[in-house]
Amino acid sequence: MVKQQKKSEEVNDNNYDVYFYYGGIYRDGYEKLTHLIEERRKNKKLAEAVILVLVTFGGDPHSGYRIGRALQHYYTDHVNVLIPSYCKSAGTLVTISANRLFIGNRGELGPLDIQLQKEDEIGARNSGLDIFKAINHLQERAINSFNSYVKDIRYSTRISTRLSAEIAEKLTDSVISPIASQIEPMKVGEHQRALEICLEYGVRLATKSKNLISNDLLGKLTMGYPDHAFVIDRCEARKLFRNVESPDNNSYIKQLDNLAIIEISESNINFGGEPDVTDFTDRIKNEQVELNKNDESKPITENGNE
Repeated sequence: MVKQQKKSEEVNDNNYDVYFYYGGIYRDGYEKLTHLIEERRKNKKLAEAVILVLVTFGGDPHSGYRIGRALQHYYTDHVNVLIPSYCKSAGTLVTISANRLFIGNRGELGPLDIQLQKEDEIGARNSGLDIFKAINHLQERAINSFNSYVKDIRYSTRISTRLSAEIAEKLTDSVISPIASQIEPMKVGEHQRALEICLEYGVRLATKSKNLISNDLLGKLTMGYPDHAFVIDRCEARKLFRNVESPDNNSYIKQLDNLAIIEISESNINFGGEPDVTDFTDRIKNEQVELNKNDESKPITENGNE
């Protein structure tokens, strides 16, 4: 009897609504998710807590913010996000809305930067990080080149430091100017606005979830990593978020993680394409009930061991 009561309590503790979100973070994905949530509320089946299983290469930050806000609105203080595989860019923005973050052994987040459409390139995109990394690198090269020229000219000739600096300035300008002239101010402004959008949305979601260790870490998420594809695994994520767990520590979450991996391997999913959003709540509950029935049907010996 004690064993059966414990099983029942575990099922009641796992009273979550479960949604699988595969694909790009776009407005229609937000609309699909919101529709599923409102259908559950309409039918009086809305649970207190939610688990969003999220697999994405990213997309639109405005949609990512709306998805995070929707979860916080309908499931206040009970938002859980499970990352079984890739969750990049705008997907990382969604995870900031979570009170608890579960990252599987194959799961990873990415820097919070935005992919902008390249001009004259069909389907090609630039990371918001690219242009600022290029500017920083150019600035470093200019400083290093100037310093090197000044020293070489000053110590290899008998001319003054002032004249050496003037010559070094012209030499540095002749090398750097042709490269710098290719940077478009409007493009810089576009990328800057995109990063500011991510920061502002991140602050609003983090203020509600209280899972980000510090809002200052949003700066690290946007500009602190060297590449858009940089892997933020569970270990790295614990330096950013307060509540980061492994699915292995929770049998119910582990079941979802395993199911997600199977779905990914058996389906032709485009992580950056049209979002596929599914309500898995009833399916998971039915499978959980069947598992409990099978466990309860096993014989119990006198000492409680099977």
